[in-house]
Amino acid sequence: SRFADVMSDKSIIQKWVQEQRRNRKKGKGGGGSVVVCGGLAIGAIVMTALLVFAFVPLASKNSKKSTSDKSIKIVKPLQDTVTSKEKGVAMAEFLHSDFQATTITFYTEKDCKGESFTIGAQDTVEGWYSLCGRNFPGGRDLQGALKSWKPSGDGEIELHLKCDAESYWASLIPKVDACTNFWNWPNTQGIKLLQTSYLSKNQEKYRHSANATTPLYHVIWSGESSRYMGYQTQANYYGFEVSHNDINGRWTRIMTARQPDDLADQFPTFVAKRHPYSRRYGPFNKADGIVKWLSSVDAPKTEVLVLIDPDNWLTNDLTDIAQKIKKGRGAAQRAWYSGSNLVSQLWKEVCKARCDDPVRATAVPYFVHKDDLAVIAPIWRMYTLMLKERTEVDQGFKIKYAGVQIDWGAEMLAWNFACTHAGVDFDVLPNVQVRDVDPPLRKDRISSVKMIHMGRAWLPKGYEPAEQWRHTEGAAWNYRGVQVWCKCNVTADEIYPWPIPDGVDYQSRITLEYLHKSQQKYGKIQRHPLRPRNYHEPAP
Repeated sequence: SRFADVMSDKSIIQKWVQEQRRNRKKGKGGGGSVVVCGGLAIGAIVMTALLVFAFVPLASKNSKKSTSDKSIKIVKPLQDTVTSKEKGVAMAEFLHSDFQATTITFYTEKDCKGESFTIGAQDTVEGWYSLCGRNFPGGRDLQGALKSWKPSGDGEIELHLKCDAESYWASLIPKVDACTNFWNWPNTQGIKLLQTSYLSKNQEKYRHSANATTPLYHVIWSGESSRYMGYQTQANYYGFEVSHNDINGRWTRIMTARQPDDLADQFPTFVAKRHPYSRRYGPFNKADGIVKWLSSVDAPKTEVLVLIDPDNWLTNDLTDIAQKIKKGRGAAQRAWYSGSNLVSQLWKEVCKARCDDPVRATAVPYFVHKDDLAVIAPIWRMYTLMLKERTEVDQGFKIKYAGVQIDWGAEMLAWNFACTHAGVDFDVLPNVQVRDVDPPLRKDRISSVKMIHMGRAWLPKGYEPAEQWRHTEGAAWNYRGVQVWCKCNVTADEIYPWPIPDGVDYQSRITLEYLHKSQQKYGKIQRHPLRPRNYHEPAP
């Protein structure tokens, strides 16, 4: 059954055939694992391959395990476009390969404990497997009793919202996802086992796949495809270019989605398929997307990586900080909760290593060596999940650490803990970014601040045109002027106040200028199926 499953994947066969052809052109004897020992050997291989291709489809149709899934949408079987000889070559290559078929194990308890059972391709209908109407071996309902699952193999597993129809919403990737706890919202009712992972293939629209040069640093951020993230993508990239970071740097949007959106044609984008917990906590995408990027064939070669957020808009060159970064020591902005005893108290409660080491309370931008990030990222992901899952079931824990915003800010604390756990130290920098709600930036600091954290924008009181954009929300900030724009407003991607007068504070000026000028430069963002009309709703 393992062979039949692999042979049904046309892409794998083609890959082997292409490699075999290349080896023959180079004069090699079949790549080391396929050796032609004469006509009889080839004939035997071909006949066996033909028999397998003839009877595997019949076997799947008559399988008792498959009949219960007849209503599941079936992918068309492999068409006979590969010659018999090539099929035989592919089969022989497979027999000597280290390929691992995709499987998934279901458990009745969290953290992959309790009663369990495993399914593979032989238990599916062309990869599809419905969770509806099935039981654990002991008789418990699969959907009702499922608390965790563990994927394995070289491929990936798609999660679907419906029992018997295409309704993709997330993926499990064995290469990066070990044991994963199961939550009943969103409710997965069907899965599809794929035998190859997207991480093993260069992404066609990711322009940095083809880069022959290596810059000094690479700016990255994680997000989704939505109306909320669309204008942030545009303005973020505009800031990267207008601040001249394109001279020594590179820029990548790591987008959580199943496929690229239309903005990927303009802005360098790596697609990271969605982890199931990311719909419960959006910022989980930060660590998760970076783990997948670093685990892919498109992983960066640049030594210094600079992690920012989509609402961090660059205003000055990062070269002076980036060139100081060494392996084992990074640099970052001081976090707003720096100095809070709750940080060290929380670390003592959840730490898994180096529990006596001090925690550096840092925030974006994070300047870090790529080898360090390769170690930090999966640990960051682990602590993010650990903190968030506990806040869901332990109200006392959530209340205890509310002072450091453990609910929404779990990924920030998890980053700090992951760096301590990994033994990577950081220089804590005081004035790398300025927030929108900070006091207006003095002129003598403008040249040293590297970015703003945008959120709101104000125009001076008494400026009459501002009244047409006045917000009723944000009364607490009235002392700053007339609030005319906020990313919290569902019209933020549609209404850009312009022109603006003299006397606008620095943070507001950068925000409104980048919004207006990025649209002028790159064009108005159009409606697209991967940006649902609901302002915050992301694409699957």
